[in-house]
Amino acid sequence: MAVGTGLVTDYFAAPTDALAAAVLREHAGPSTPARGSGEPLFDTVSLPAVEPFVMLGMLAHLLSGRPYREVTAHPRHASLVAVGGDEGPWVVTVSDRLVADLAACPPTALTDVAVRWSGTPELAAVPPDAVLPAVHALAGLAARAIEARHGLYCWTRLDPA
Repeated sequence: MAVGTGLVTDYFAAPTDALAAAVLREHAGPSTPARGSGEPLFDTVSLPAVEPFVMLGMLAHLLSGRPYREVTAHPRHASLVAVGGDEGPWVVTVSDRLVADLAACPPTALTDVAVRWSGTPELAAVPPDAVLPAVHALAGLAARAIEARHGLYCWTRLDPA
């Protein structure tokens, strides 16, 4: 699901902020294959151009029914963990509340949220059928993160292309 903002974003699960910050050493981000296994370093979902502050704030608002201002005031909502430079990459947190809400949301409710999210100004040009798999993938990642007792993070950088 790309919205054409020139932003690369991967959402991933990590056990601590320090380990999440270590992904800055990897040019390709958290999905970089680990040496030996070829498996990604972190459980990752690529959501091109879905930035973690406004867009995930709107998703959190739609999912929880809490005011946008309240969800974006959460201390771990898009809180900076690591900075790689002026054009990134950056690693920021995803609030624990959003992670819990995503993981607990039934699939039919996720579908409804995806349709409403696709109607927001930030995603208005993206058809709901492109948003739906992204929301379900993010919810799956959230559920796996909770099961592993990890937090969710966003690795993002400007796309030079």
